[in-house]
Amino acid sequence: MLTIKDVAREAHLSPTTVSRVLNNRGYISEKTRKLVYDTMERLNYHPNQIARSLQSNTSNLIAILVPDSGNPFFSELVTCVERQCMKHNYRLILCNSFDTYEKESQYLKLLQEQNIDGLIACSHILDEKSYKHISLPVVSFDKDYKNEKIPIVCSDNYLGGTLAAQHLHEKGCKRLLHIAGPLTDRSLLGHGRYFGFKNYCEKNGIEVVTCSTENHFSVDYYRQFILSSVQERLASFDGAFCSNDLIAFALCRILHEQHISVPEEFKVVGFDNTIFTKTVSPKLTTVAQNIPLIAENLVDTLIEMQKGGSPERGVVKLNVQLVQGETT
Repeated sequence: MLTIKDVAREAHLSPTTVSRVLNNRGYISEKTRKLVYDTMERLNYHPNQIARSLQSNTSNLIAILVPDSGNPFFSELVTCVERQCMKHNYRLILCNSFDTYEKESQYLKLLQEQNIDGLIACSHILDEKSYKHISLPVVSFDKDYKNEKIPIVCSDNYLGGTLAAQHLHEKGCKRLLHIAGPLTDRSLLGHGRYFGFKNYCEKNGIEVVTCSTENHFSVDYYRQFILSSVQERLASFDGAFCSNDLIAFALCRILHEQHISVPEEFKVVGFDNTIFTKTVSPKLTTVAQNIPLIAENLVDTLIEMQKGGSPERGVVKLNVQLVQGETT
């Protein structure tokens, strides 16, 4: 069986240098790092990850817990997070909660039993009590767990709601529909979209009717929600702000079925601007989140914590911008 000494001998390096490369410790030149990995590939050598993890007390593994990686926003976020992990020689474990308490709870227990280096929490079923005594570094996306040990990264949701309302106002809309995400759980920072939208409309005398979805992320759910909640009243509105692009697309489809023309009779603004949004027709007017920058902040904050750093407790709030499409 090959060992680290065989790799060192073949590469004409010391076993200590090879070990430092494998454990990502100390300064190693890119030339030396490449030499070690090329030698490992040539010898077909695979280090014992479990043994390395126990010896160094680090696994170079990060987990991300999302509601559903099939959702375009979370799919793109996971991709960007993995790319950012690779830059730092970390690997990513993907966990889907599928919007269930039991699944998120099981993953939280499992991940604490493994020697992973940290968790990016994007699934928002469990409350702050479940994360109160968690034994590994955690960074939250878009939820406040009211835990000083858990930093938060989010977009400026309030600004996003304000931009959507301002845009619809400037387009001449007078009676607006807002299909919001969950509003009962104030720990979800996405509710800032609702407040930004609502406050702008109140200040400018625009009538708004708000309906709130549950914490689900599928097109089928959004379609059924719209049909059961506001289908009969759609003709009374002249515009809508949807808390994500999937809701906006579901709404546009229903408007088409009801022969309500977009944007002539009804204008629609979404929120996210994923790759999916950019490639479908009609091109949606939406509030764009900077997903690569979100991923960069999530990963870099978690790695800093894992290495013993103490990021300032609070919310890292990233800028958003409105992207004009064909639906307004």
